[in-house]
Amino acid sequence: MKPEVPRTLQGLAGTLLAEIAPRLAEDYAQKTAGVVAGLLLVAAEEWDRVAERRVAEHAALRRLFAEAAPAVASAPLREGLEGAARGSDPGLRVSLLEQENARLRGLLIELHAHLEAQPGAAARRLEELVWEELRAEVERRAIGFWPL
Repeated sequence: MKPEVPRTLQGLAGTLLAEIAPRLAEDYAQKTAGVVAGLLLVAAEEWDRVAERRVAEHAALRRLFAEAAPAVASAPLREGLEGAARGSDPGLRVSLLEQENARLRGLLIELHAHLEAQPGAAARRLEELVWEELRAEVERRAIGFWPL
C-alpha cells in the first residue's frame, strides 16, 4: 500500500466531519473539528500544487526582474535583479522552493520600494507590472473549494 498524501488528508478530514464531530458533545468542539477538517482539505490541495505554483511564480518573478533591471539606477539592486533573472530553482523540494521564494519576494519588495521612489512613466509602468504579478500570485494561491 502506498499512502497518497492528498487522499490520506482528505480521508482524515472526512472521518473528522462524518464520524468524530457528530459525536462530540460540545458545539465548540464540533466546530473546531470542522475547522480542522477544512484545514486538512486545504493542506491536501496545497500539497498537490505547491511545487508547480512556486516554479511558475519564480519564473514570473525572474521575467519581471529581467525587464525591470535596465531601468534601475541603484547598481546593487540592478545587479541583484540581473542575477535573479539569470537564476534557476535549486531543486523541487518544497523546502528549497520556499527558501528561493522568500529570496525572490524580498527582491520584489526591494524593487517595488525603489520604483515607488522614482519619477517618470517608465517607473510607473514597471510598478504596474509589479502589481500585476502580485495579483497573479493571489490568483495562483486561491483555495479551490473553500469559500474563504
